Amino acid sequence: MKKLSRNYLTIAVAALLGGFAVAAQAQTVWSDNFDNGYFYPPNQNELVVSSSDLSHLANYSLTAAVGTGEGEVASQGLTWRADFLGSYTGWMQAQLGYSGGNPSGNTSLNLSDYTLSFDMDITSGVGLNHMQLNIQGWPGEWYGGSPMTQTGAQNIDTSAVTVGGGWQNITVNLGTLFGNATGFNPTDLTYQMQWQVNGWELAGGGPVTGEQITIDNVAITMVPEPSTLALIGLGAAGMLWLRRKNS
Repeated sequence: MKKLSRNYLTIAVAALLGGFAVAAQAQTVWSDNFDNGYFYPPNQNELVVSSSDLSHLANYSLTAAVGTGEGEVASQGLTWRADFLGSYTGWMQAQLGYSGGNPSGNTSLNLSDYTLSFDMDITSGVGLNHMQLNIQGWPGEWYGGSPMTQTGAQNIDTSAVTVGGGWQNITVNLGTLFGNATGFNPTDLTYQMQWQVNGWELAGGGPVTGEQITIDNVAITMVPEPSTLALIGLGAAGMLWLRRKNS
């Protein structure tokens, strides 16, 4: 009877830990490969490019065009093109809106449980040391309601991507990037990503003509905090040990 009870407990603990292992798998909060363009509906309903000073920036554009994405021939990527003129103070900002309750599974309030990843390619120009990012959120399924929350702008290290070197994957932890003291609520149902290419963060120094930078396969995933799962696992193992000791 004791042996049977231990077997049942072993099975129960194994099932419990198995359930936690499934929970520990990454949950895609949202992703975009830009292949559907920016038509409303269903999800992408905003694509804006702006510049700080046209006297420092010329021929700038932001497009999603067939054949520019990573992977399949017909895939689209999001491409910045610009000529940076005499001063290095120009910048380009892209605002990408995701509404209609597009983010899903984002149940944790801890930014450290979230990872941002994207593929990046620099076809021409010079390397880019950083891309600037800000994430905004709205509590409802559209751009209404209060308050609007945001991370504030921070720099993503993109220095590993070389001109003509092909696609490279960039992955960052949102907690490491933004910290957890920001006003952004990752459980919001509407996200807006604000990407910015800053002229002063281009490598090489001096004016740059024909800069062309493309990103693709942008995603935010959520993974439960490893330390929490480890404590739960240790607790379950301790229960099993005590049960065996007392039987």
